[in-house]
Amino acid sequence: MKSIQEITSKLVSRYRQIWADELTFPGKVAWPYRLPVGKPSRTELEYTWASISEKAREIADWAYEHHLSTATELRLVGRVSYSLLTHVVANSIDDLAFSCGMSRHLELYRNRLKQLEEAFPACSAQALKRVLTLLDKYTTSDLDFELVIRASQWFITHDSAHMTPREVPLEGFHAKWLDLNAHQSMICLLSSKEELPLKERPRTVSYHYLDPAYLATGARIYDTWFEGDTNAPAYIPCVVVICENRDSALWFKPVTGGIAVLGDGLAGTAILPKIPWISQAERIYYWGDIDIAGFTILSKYRERGLRAQSLLMDEAAYKTYERYGTNTDKYGKPLLPVPKATELAGLTPQENSLYLELCSPSHQGPRRIEQERIPLQTAQELVEAGQK
Repeated sequence: MKSIQEITSKLVSRYRQIWADELTFPGKVAWPYRLPVGKPSRTELEYTWASISEKAREIADWAYEHHLSTATELRLVGRVSYSLLTHVVANSIDDLAFSCGMSRHLELYRNRLKQLEEAFPACSAQALKRVLTLLDKYTTSDLDFELVIRASQWFITHDSAHMTPREVPLEGFHAKWLDLNAHQSMICLLSSKEELPLKERPRTVSYHYLDPAYLATGARIYDTWFEGDTNAPAYIPCVVVICENRDSALWFKPVTGGIAVLGDGLAGTAILPKIPWISQAERIYYWGDIDIAGFTILSKYRERGLRAQSLLMDEAAYKTYERYGTNTDKYGKPLLPVPKATELAGLTPQENSLYLELCSPSHQGPRRIEQERIPLQTAQELVEAGQK
């Protein structure tokens, strides 16, 4: 039978799954909710009935104290039938919340939903549900909640197309408050807008000149492209290497006619294919980590029209540098598999094979080999060889 700690954990998980639906779509969630507590085998009942019955009584007492009812069934022990606990039962969202210590959370978001419905009567239940989940994930303070309401009401009645997020004249707001994507998402949902009409800063791309003849002149080594400006690099490259890691881009070794561009994850896939001197280069390489994210970015570049060849992102490179791999991110959290992953449209069959292997729950090796663990000399030699 489950321990009380395991039961509580399951109840919390269930609450987290359904609380927003229960508040915004009354009647959608079926009640009562029955949580199995475990079903001992006949052999276990025969030999450990005393301990099982004692544990069942403990669970039943705990359930009663936590506003849960119970369900039982008759089980044969020897030649005698006994009533044995099988489920703890929550008859409502309030009982479920009380049982797992989430009553204050439920009351808070019930009140917040009421305020949102009063402030935005035209807002759909689906939008309100999404706002509640965003509030729960990103905005815990009452002040932040108040700012979301006030900002949403302001955007309903004002034109902000000529303003940056920091220029919006809202009293009591931190200058960077509107920069957060979660805040903008909630405002869009409540004000029924696809996106906020705000003036955005021009995007920038940093790059590193690699051509030996150019570098010998003593001219600048690093440069920046600004969206909407007429700036162009000192020479039009025939080779572009998009490096996801800053160090790899900054210190990439000399390549004839080359420029190393600092990528920006998935955000970079929206802008780099639109820059002519990048998209029209004779040879374009993408060099990122050998991991799920790296292949996702590579695929997206190709889907958006960039003729990018992967660099050191194949099975051979994985096996060569596997000993330097990792299964945790920069915060020490485990890199998780993607059990239902499917092939990515922008990858070759060989790349998809490695991508799906890294996604697999059964994968035994590291899920990430970071780009910077591979020597720059190796990357430079491959790029130079590719020009011959």
